[in-house]
Amino acid sequence: MNATELESILGQGEGVSIEFKRCGVQPEADVFETVCSFNNRFGGSIYLGVLDDGTVEGVNRSQAIAIERNLVNVVGNPKLFNVAPAIETERIEYDGRLVIRIWVPAGPTVVSFKHVIYDRVADVDRRITSEAQIAQMHIRKQNHFSEQRVYRYLTPSDFRFDLLPRVRKMATLKTPGHP
Repeated sequence: MNATELESILGQGEGVSIEFKRCGVQPEADVFETVCSFNNRFGGSIYLGVLDDGTVEGVNRSQAIAIERNLVNVVGNPKLFNVAPAIETERIEYDGRLVIRIWVPAGPTVVSFKHVIYDRVADVDRRITSEAQIAQMHIRKQNHFSEQRVYRYLTPSDFRFDLLPRVRKMATLKTPGHP
C-alpha cells in the first residue's frame, strides 16, 4: 500500500472493515479486540499510528519491529486467543510518518480474546455474550467456510485431479516449504 491509497482510506474513515488506532510503545488491548472482531466478521485492516479522526500520528520507528513482534506473540498466545487468527503487517510511509497496517482476514472459526467473543458492527467492536448470538455467529461462519461442512454426495469423479499440480505450486509460492 502506498501513501495515496492510505490517504483514500483516511478519507473514508472507520467502518466495518477499517479501524484506526494510536500506538505507543506496544499495541493496547483494544487492538486485539479488533483483531478478534475482524476475524469473526468480514476481515479488515487496522492502522496503527492513526487517530480516530484519521489524523496520522505515526508510530515510533525504533519500536516498529517490537510492535510487530508483540502482535504476533499475542495473537499466537493460546491463553489470550482460543484460536490464533491470521494476521499480516505492512509498514506504510505517509507524510514522513510510519503507519503499521494489520490485515486480518475473515477466519473459518469463531475466535475469542481473553475468553470474550467480539463481532464488528459498523465501526464498533461489540462483545457477544448471549448464546443465541454466539450460535448465530457459528452458523454464519459455517455458511461461508467449507472446512466444517460435509458434502455427502461428492465422489472422486467430482474433482479435477489434473489441477492438483497447479494448486500445489500456488500453495508453495504463497508458503515456501508447503507440503
